Amino acid sequence: MKVVCTAWREIFHIFRDPPYNMGSKSQNKRSDFSPYKKKTDSETPFTLMSRRGTAEKKRAKSDPIYRNRLVNMLVNRILKHGKKSLAYQILYRAMKKIQQKKERNPLSVLRQAIRRITPTLAVKARRGRGSTHQVPIEIRSTQGKVLAIRWLLAASRKRPGQNMAFKLSSEVMDAAKGRGNAIRKKEENHKMAEANRALAHSRMNRIYTSRSEKNREKKKESKVIDRFLETNER
Repeated sequence: MKVVCTAWREIFHIFRDPPYNMGSKSQNKRSDFSPYKKKTDSETPFTLMSRRGTAEKKRAKSDPIYRNRLVNMLVNRILKHGKKSLAYQILYRAMKKIQQKKERNPLSVLRQAIRRITPTLAVKARRGRGSTHQVPIEIRSTQGKVLAIRWLLAASRKRPGQNMAFKLSSEVMDAAKGRGNAIRKKEENHKMAEANRALAHSRMNRIYTSRSEKNREKKKESKVIDRFLETNER
């Protein structure tokens, strides 16, 4: 019975204190690593957490044949229903047709077309005083390139015919010459921005001055007129 009691005491001692405290009774004191140790004033009352680093910008990958990012961006926008091989096939056929007709590097023709379509201004809808207003804003080069690709593909899809490669190649060649539906879309966008130039300063602020401010201006004008009349009468 005594043997069993001593065994249970040893087991209870192991579970109560960590294993590094095992040993004789003289060595069985709580060490510095014990969880029951009291916190001193020098120790911090909270745990220091590591800060998250800034996310790196994702760069567009290049395509396998031309090794160009712009071509890969076009492929990703042509892509539908996950058929990427078909999107590559359409674009490479279009580039081949451009090379046959122009007898130039098709990549330079594509770059020229995208450069001509890329807008510098855009129009954004802002709501104020119960009505929406088209407010012109400046566009960065990356955002302008995305808009140019979107307009180019939309114009090529609207063309008559069923062969997408032929429609895309003809739209790219027209855009490189400065004509076509994509160029027309850019011109319309710029015209709208020029028409609403007066609202450019109030992009995020109020679009119109409040009625109280208008009333104050009218009162000031009436006071100035009254003073002028009084001085003339004297």
